[in-house]
Amino acid sequence: MRTAAGIAALLLGGCATEATVSSAAPSAATSSQVAPSAAARVPADSCKADLARLRAQLAAEAAERQKLVRAASRREEELRRQLDAMKSIERGILDRDEGQRTVTR
Repeated sequence: MRTAAGIAALLLGGCATEATVSSAAPSAATSSQVAPSAAARVPADSCKADLARLRAQLAAEAAERQKLVRAASRREEELRRQLDAMKSIERGILDRDEGQRTVTR
């Protein structure tokens, strides 16, 4: 979930697009729009670096989640086998006890 929040912050911050800000006040010497300032422009390289970092983080988190799911699945299967073994032992004991009861009657 942290990755989704990071991506949303980048998109809302304008990193995904190179949005330029223009001044609404007309200048006397130029046309009605002023060229965007260098500070208002988001550098494309920083966005690419952020996106690459977020992609790597997302891939790492997905791999970690898959690893945890596989481990949980293995553990569940092992517990299921143990339960089946215990049920088999219980059936054997009950069958033996039932056999002894019928012999003694």
